[in-house]
Amino acid sequence: MLTSMHRYLRCPACYGALALDIFDKTTAGIREGLLTCGACGTVYPIAQHIPRMVPTYLFDASDFCRRHSIAPEKLLHCWPGEIREISDIQKHTQDNFGHEWEYYSRLGWTEETGSDASHVAESLRWFHEKSLLGRDDVADKLTLDAGCGNGRFSRAAFDADAIVVSMDLTRASDVAFANLREYGKVAQVVQGDILHPPFQQGYFDVVFTIGVIQHTGAPLDAAANLARLVKPGGLFSVRAYQRGNDRMEENDAAIRRVTTTFSLAELHEFSDILAQLTGFLVRKGLYADVARHICLFPKRYDIFDWYSAPVAAKLTYDELRDVFAKTGMLPIRDIDDGSSPQDRAFSAISIVGRKRMSTSGGQ
Repeated sequence: MLTSMHRYLRCPACYGALALDIFDKTTAGIREGLLTCGACGTVYPIAQHIPRMVPTYLFDASDFCRRHSIAPEKLLHCWPGEIREISDIQKHTQDNFGHEWEYYSRLGWTEETGSDASHVAESLRWFHEKSLLGRDDVADKLTLDAGCGNGRFSRAAFDADAIVVSMDLTRASDVAFANLREYGKVAQVVQGDILHPPFQQGYFDVVFTIGVIQHTGAPLDAAANLARLVKPGGLFSVRAYQRGNDRMEENDAAIRRVTTTFSLAELHEFSDILAQLTGFLVRKGLYADVARHICLFPKRYDIFDWYSAPVAAKLTYDELRDVFAKTGMLPIRDIDDGSSPQDRAFSAISIVGRKRMSTSGGQ
């Protein structure tokens, strides 16, 4: 963690200011330290260079507390007013997505291609296509990658000359830090929750989230929380799943009820089988017809990503535009083609808003 991060980190439980104690500092920043909320007294470890701004069921700080003589009861054990369903989703997300980004730690970071790889050029292109952000939007701007996974889109933002802060709920934060540091970038990575963002509101020039909010259990709340982090005049970019036709949605929900009970080994086996089926359908010219009724992808990692998610909400442009309106965001770009859900197979929403200079909209 860079010492400069301290000025915009906030207690995610009560949004109080945090005191910083440094235990070990290296050339890469603070390797170990402690953040203590002056309002509620909750403490958050800085471990392996990363502020751990999540409950203990998402980061086990027992060894950290023992080594630094910190009372475990001072840690954040659950969110205030925690909803059991959401916490269960977060634990499941840690298990599945945390594993995914360890297993696919170099996805988008190499020149490898094939059904189980994505090369660097794809990630760089996808960042701009999915976020609808160009170099001029992010260059020299403090930019938050909310839900960074293994850091491949953080890298793309860095390559567009952004000043990047990366956040993930899971142990993918460690993967992102390692990848970015190896790439030679000043990695500012936080383990944090989009539903309880550990940042000062109105601080970031740009916030983007690509393929994340639909997995939170409360996607519209997640979008609103991120919008509030954007300063007046700043940009907010959302990429999320879009609602499709009724048959596909029914089939997808039925399959997910089964796949979310699978072990990690079974999820990999299922991904192998579905990838082989997809290849067969492509060769027979049947892929487009079948994909209208079941979500299929040519890449095995996309299949794993899709069916391992504990929840995957499908949203509409109207829902996100309503969130934008309530949080003072003026929509300026999207890829809305005006189609009806019944005319769509799998598709996605991309929308960018600019925060109004007046802060009356939900700040």
